[in-house]
Amino acid sequence: MDRDMDRDRDRDRDRDAGGHVTHDGGERLNAYLRTRSAPADTSSLVELGRSATAGRVVLFAHPVGGSLLAYQPLVRRLADHRCLGLDATARAVVDAGPAGSIQELARRHVESFGEHGPRIDVVCGWSFGGALAWEIACLLAERGERPEVVLLDSTWAGRVVPVWTPAEALRGFVQDALQLGGQEAEFTVGTAAEAAARLDMDPEVFAERLAVFTHNRRLVCEWHPTPGDLDLVSVRAAESLTSDWHTATTGGVDVRDLPGDHYGLLGDSGNVAAIERILREHRTTEQVAEPDRSDRAEEPDEAALHTALAKLVDTPHWRDLVIRSRRMDPDAIAEAYRELGRRGLLAPDWPHEFGGGGLPTRLAIELFEGFCSTGLPDLVHALTVQIVGNFVLKSGSERLKRELLPRLAGGEEFSTVLYSEPRAGSDLAALRTRAERRDGRYVLNGVKVFSIYSDISGSALVAARTGRDGHKYDGITLFVIDLAAAGVTVELVETVQRERMCRVRLQDVEVEDWRRVGEEGRGWALLDGALAIERTGIDHVVRAARWLRALRATVGRPRELERLEGQVECATTLARAATEVFLRADVRAIDTAVAKLYTSETCQQVGHEVLRRWSTLGRTTLGRTPGVDDLVHEELFSGLTESPGLTLSAGTSEMMLSTIAADLKEEYERRCLAILHRFGGDLVDTVLEVLGPVGAGVRVEPLFAHSPARCTALAETLADLGLDGVERPEEEGGLGLGLTVGCAIALGLGYLGYENAYRSCRLDHGSAGAADGDSHGGCGAPECRLRHAAHALGLGLGLFRTAWEHACAREQFDRKLVDFDALMFPLIRGYAELNAVGTRLHELAEHVADVDGEVLGRFELVAQDALVRVVRAAMQVLGAQGITEWSVASRFYMKCAEDIGFLDRGSTAAGG
Repeated sequence: MDRDMDRDRDRDRDRDAGGHVTHDGGERLNAYLRTRSAPADTSSLVELGRSATAGRVVLFAHPVGGSLLAYQPLVRRLADHRCLGLDATARAVVDAGPAGSIQELARRHVESFGEHGPRIDVVCGWSFGGALAWEIACLLAERGERPEVVLLDSTWAGRVVPVWTPAEALRGFVQDALQLGGQEAEFTVGTAAEAAARLDMDPEVFAERLAVFTHNRRLVCEWHPTPGDLDLVSVRAAESLTSDWHTATTGGVDVRDLPGDHYGLLGDSGNVAAIERILREHRTTEQVAEPDRSDRAEEPDEAALHTALAKLVDTPHWRDLVIRSRRMDPDAIAEAYRELGRRGLLAPDWPHEFGGGGLPTRLAIELFEGFCSTGLPDLVHALTVQIVGNFVLKSGSERLKRELLPRLAGGEEFSTVLYSEPRAGSDLAALRTRAERRDGRYVLNGVKVFSIYSDISGSALVAARTGRDGHKYDGITLFVIDLAAAGVTVELVETVQRERMCRVRLQDVEVEDWRRVGEEGRGWALLDGALAIERTGIDHVVRAARWLRALRATVGRPRELERLEGQVECATTLARAATEVFLRADVRAIDTAVAKLYTSETCQQVGHEVLRRWSTLGRTTLGRTPGVDDLVHEELFSGLTESPGLTLSAGTSEMMLSTIAADLKEEYERRCLAILHRFGGDLVDTVLEVLGPVGAGVRVEPLFAHSPARCTALAETLADLGLDGVERPEEEGGLGLGLTVGCAIALGLGYLGYENAYRSCRLDHGSAGAADGDSHGGCGAPECRLRHAAHALGLGLGLFRTAWEHACAREQFDRKLVDFDALMFPLIRGYAELNAVGTRLHELAEHVADVDGEVLGRFELVAQDALVRVVRAAMQVLGAQGITEWSVASRFYMKCAEDIGFLDRGSTAAGG
């Protein structure tokens, strides 16, 4: 049954796109008209769409033919409104005989509403429907209601129009129906039966609609608007531009011109989006003057947004939405994101004109973590805002920004990406989807696979090939397409996970120029930046934290979870740092490859912990043992089923490793130093430049042995440079530069492979241990433990650099070792771990006053684990040379052993 419903929805989507009727459109049109024609009651109101949370009622007045089908693209976009239509054949309208004027027809409709009918907030009509909408709005105003009025390319004759003959009426009706459906309007047949067959309509329905069309056409030819004082929006097609509503009302007239002709106004997806925005945004002067001033005076600040989020998520209704969303209820997902959008929580860092608040990106990430930590599906936001939204913000046309971004920021539309293709997998340069120029537009053909949430998204970022010559990366162009456009088919692909994966077929999908992103054929460079945004890993760490929370709720806090929790904390810091690339103009995929690798594999490890325990957890949660929370069950099931795909999407781990490898081959030393520079910048360079020769000049046999003499010489040099008191407050004669600078010195010493001669422990805590070169001296103070971790990190980076240098110089089987992926990938993975540890260490050092023992202990477990893996991988790359007494690698190896062992000698982390 679900598959049948999905197919029906897909066909509805094909039909709704600009009024086009495809596939079995004639049959569905007949069914639609029959349903709408049935005079079930005395009211002429028809429910077109209704949301459980709708706050506004929009009334659509039928066009000249009486059918409401033309409004369906708008209705679909107004999912959070209650949309009503006027039934042209309802008993209340037709029982009294043909209306003598549009004013009389409007009166019959209004009288049919009854005393307890809905209060209409917006009246909208296209063509003849605009005339009817105006008259209804005037009647409602007489009753004390003043609805907003939006008229779509509606005008009046202002002259005598000849009455049509039956043949002219028949031809006019068919032409109107064909043009409304986006088809050629040529019609040469001469009988009603031939005309009905041309439209693929039931003869009875055809006759009924022809009569309605003929009568209404006569009414509008004779009509002149009733004078009124209502404000209105007049939307005109650029190729019409004939209406002048200033002569009909003393109220304000806001004229909006859109491209195309009379029929193209509702047949173009861009125009439909613009009209929808008008329906949402327009307010009468009386209704909004004061609120607008208030809004400008009180822009939401960071604290207000955090408060708004806290109030929203701290309700039973939100919890219910989250649980239903986890079970992939599309209505719940849509409602939850609309609620976030209404409060300005989805894209607070975007510019005001595009639906944002102009606030820092940091705040946007904080809010994202906040609402997704409740269990709301995070990929919806990651795809819609972080990837497609930010990409369009950086590279989209002005029209695309205006029409798409406010919808995304308001939670009114979701977006997705269409990159992967059959037989192409993660190799985006092998894509085959084509985009060809035809009649001033692009026409797309191809198939995209493994797309997430395409079934509930309104738009998608698509990569297509527009050229064939040159390198395989040339000739790729990017577009944002409307997934409701004619020719788009979305099919669900069954997977083990609940998150929806789709196959999207594009068959002659027309895309306007303004939907192209960037220059034609230059999409690869843009795509490189888009991939960087997609790979920050912020969505992975939010999931991992939720899964860990669910695990702790069922199994407590075993030691394995402490290490994983520390790893998730490192990954979170790394992901947050990676989000700094969002709006950089020069962002590249390499900028977030480390974050993608580490965060996805960390999240997957949490999922594997669920897998390891599933035999027990499954019985507990799937059996719904009393006391087990529904949301806990959903998170555990999510961890089990989603974790296998985490290292595949947005580029596999192997791709990330290859990307990092290519970068390291060019700049391995600079990449290592970048981790140190985060702590001290020029200071690190000074330490390395000065202390390198000093330490090397104090010879020790064997090289890897501990040397009190060398440690003393290094400490004296640091003192001569004035670096022995970098952390001491200025009032005590120090430099007052803080713990991060102290960690920079310890890092530099470790990177050189020397003892930690930085005597900070003695300065801060009076420990005598510093005198013999053991700077921590068994001290458990957080500052000392972090300095020690910095020294260990420096040793790990130094050993990595030594192994990489060896791999670049050493050849085996006529190839350099650095070109053997099987050998180098473990080492590169270790580099990524050291990067994450360094980022987290910097954060802890900056906020050491807020770091408690448990947090620090978890970090030390992760740092130790990473160092062990780097040492193991580096020594494998170094081979026999690495274990010889004269090798520099031996010194690093033994120093690492000393630092790793310290955790077991005295730290609280080692004590568990």
